Amino acid sequence: MNDMTSPSPNLYQIHGLDRSASADELGRVIAQRDLDLEMQAIPDSDPRRRQLHTAFAILAAEDRRATYDDALDASLNLTWDDLDYLGNFGTLPDVSLFPPSQPQPAPQSNPYNYPTYTPSQPGQAADPFANPSQYTAGVPAYQATSAVPADRPGAGLRLGMMLLDGLAASMITGALAAMLGADGFLSWLIVSLVGLAYFLGFEVYTGASPVKHLFGYEVRDSTTGEKLSLEQSAKRQWWRIINIVPGIGSLIALVGMIVIGVSINPANQLIGSHDRWAGAEVVRKRGR
Repeated sequence: MNDMTSPSPNLYQIHGLDRSASADELGRVIAQRDLDLEMQAIPDSDPRRRQLHTAFAILAAEDRRATYDDALDASLNLTWDDLDYLGNFGTLPDVSLFPPSQPQPAPQSNPYNYPTYTPSQPGQAADPFANPSQYTAGVPAYQATSAVPADRPGAGLRLGMMLLDGLAASMITGALAAMLGADGFLSWLIVSLVGLAYFLGFEVYTGASPVKHLFGYEVRDSTTGEKLSLEQSAKRQWWRIINIVPGIGSLIALVGMIVIGVSINPANQLIGSHDRWAGAEVVRKRGR
């Protein structure tokens, strides 16, 4: 049985997927399974969802999938850590250092009892989700390894953290405006600028807003893993910046916020459109 610590996991067999299917077809199947689990209130940290996120990050992208298939065909001794690395960064670690895996008994096909998926034949209507899923099949307990894969929060949690941060920022800016005795336009200007500084400042200098820190998450460069630059943070917060513009700015910001919220879904690897523009991601802190 393949588990989160066994070498050379075969994602196709583990998840009952047809290797001849396209990356787009596999991505839709995996995303639907993850969405079903999320609707059952199963957290991101659950082993089933972690495995689905890894499988999606690799098999739903043509370049990552080609790299994985080549490694699979070459019988490289890959681990789940290596697959997480591939899903996050698009490449494998230095595979030249890996010895070929030793011959092993043929792995059990579809060990987690996922419904098998075969792409539709020409002339048949494509219905990749026709078979019911059996998510409660025996799934091995997840055992932490040396490199923890990226654990990204879903749209609901991110919305909750944003609202709490907004409340905290409002309390700070309101108190500051009252202390300065500002009213009217001056009060609005102070609230807008200090509120913007709250989000950009904490993100650039500490790696996340206070509420994200409280919940154990950070905002980092998706390529280097470092804190965001001021330019990157401004791109992520573009809708807050444009909200400063009176009138039309608020309307554009509202529409942008809705679009961003919708874009945070498993099909996009839980990376919002604003994250992608800035080259950023929101992930759980190491060791949390």
